[in-house]
Amino acid sequence: MIRGFYNAVTGLDVSRFAIDTTSDNLANVNTIGFKGSRALFQDVISSVTVGLNTVTGTLKSTTYGAGAVTDSTQKLWTIGNFKQTGINTDLAIQGRGLFILDDPLTQNRYYTRDGQFRLSRDGFMVNSAGLKLQGFRVDEQGNTIGSSPEDIKIETQLSPQATGKINFLQPTNLNADAATKASYTPGTDGNGNGIEDIYEDPNLYNYRYSMTIYDSLGEGYQADIFFIKTATNTWQILLLSDVDGDGVSDIQGNWTVNFDPNGYPIDGAGDAVLSETVGNKLMFYLDPSSLTQPYTGGTTTPGGGEFPAPTDWRVYIGEADTGFTVDNGDPITTPYLNQFSGDFVVTAEQNGYSKGDLIDVFVLSEDGAVVGVYSNGKSKPLYRVAVAVFTDTEELIKKGANLYTSITTPTILVPGGSEKIRSGMLEMSNVDIAREFINLVTAQRAYQANARVITSANTVLDETVNLIR
Repeated sequence: MIRGFYNAVTGLDVSRFAIDTTSDNLANVNTIGFKGSRALFQDVISSVTVGLNTVTGTLKSTTYGAGAVTDSTQKLWTIGNFKQTGINTDLAIQGRGLFILDDPLTQNRYYTRDGQFRLSRDGFMVNSAGLKLQGFRVDEQGNTIGSSPEDIKIETQLSPQATGKINFLQPTNLNADAATKASYTPGTDGNGNGIEDIYEDPNLYNYRYSMTIYDSLGEGYQADIFFIKTATNTWQILLLSDVDGDGVSDIQGNWTVNFDPNGYPIDGAGDAVLSETVGNKLMFYLDPSSLTQPYTGGTTTPGGGEFPAPTDWRVYIGEADTGFTVDNGDPITTPYLNQFSGDFVVTAEQNGYSKGDLIDVFVLSEDGAVVGVYSNGKSKPLYRVAVAVFTDTEELIKKGANLYTSITTPTILVPGGSEKIRSGMLEMSNVDIAREFINLVTAQRAYQANARVITSANTVLDETVNLIR
């Protein structure tokens, strides 16, 4: 009977612990990113007596149990449902990774599934406690810079950048049926009125494309790109900009482009088109050596800024980072500048911009790119959110406030692949209320049953004591 008392007491203890675990789960039903736990129990054996039946050769054992004990709690890492919030800096991870946070005061590192972030006064992405979200810095093309994550800090003001490159984009086509015209020398004034001829006489060129370029202070100036067909399959391309408004081009670029009979630009002897070979790739661009900027010092503009030095200017036919495959001198098949029979279509972009103030921040889904949106119309990728992945999530230690620490070093990844970022969303608690109620009722009944064991054992002992009365 005494053993029954103590066994039942252990049953009360583990049932109470199960109720405690379930109550903690239910209390965190609305906690963002919360992972529920379950209690793990073990039986306890006080002794085992083993006997051998020599006639039948069978073993018999008598086990004396000592009740149950709590072994541990196990975190349940199933992914909770996502809810849309419409807040750009709310993030959720589709996968088993965790966000990485650094405490600026203690320099301690924490991990969390809670993606409720905001932009601090200093431009850092932080959680409600001010811990800083970690990410990898990227360049303007989104390529990761460096191998270690750092505090994500958004540039609240984007400094101006002078135009240093003009790309022709798809689709761009020069009309092969256009009439042949005489080549043009920039700065020509044959009218005697101080105004450059090409600005006044459309018959001097075949097509004109205008865009805005910027100096180092972010001052914008109109630039005109003139296309002049000087011979069959040969074009003169002029980049002219009348910066000071006197009717004469102050910035001048003058190139010749040659095409093969199929309408593709070629890299031949005597052409002004240059190429650089990387493996089996040819990267085509227009020769920048004829660019001139007739200001004091060569680059100063009336606004006080500067354009890049002429040797830094490029007007690319195609993207220099990919180039075009050329096989045994065959024509390029995918250039961005063609000469086909058809209308003129010119699409171009330049890489300069004026000063911009931050007006919004958003995070791209899938790859977790943090992008700043500025008042100058520029959207600039700044970071990619870092994600920590643990081989064994039981190594994580709860610290409260939706935070974990770890005694091991995780694998740190950029999102994409199995670990994806969902922006404008939060991961809800993974607690299943219906299942927890079942666990609660089961633990309650187990507690009641063990209490009845104690009552029954006490009654039997009373009867035993009363035998001598």
